[in-house]
Amino acid sequence: MRRLTDRLSLAKVVLEEISQKPLCRTEIEQRTVRKAGTHATFEGIFRYLINDGYVVKLEHKHLSQYKITEKGEKLLEAIQ
Repeated sequence: MRRLTDRLSLAKVVLEEISQKPLCRTEIEQRTVRKAGTHATFEGIFRYLINDGYVVKLEHKHLSQYKITEKGEKLLEAIQ
């Protein structure tokens, strides 16, 4: 159960960061790791958020920014 709460808290940090303004992946990772988690846990949760449609990439460029989707806003609201 602890593992689930750790993942939810990390997802919350990621979603909070990009709900304020779109950010590139590096910025999101740095801000998230500074607050909670490690590089490895960030990679897993970020991949999950993208694959399930909570976060989207704005453009298909290499250094594009990511933003939160409506589905992601609902998840953030639910876990706060």
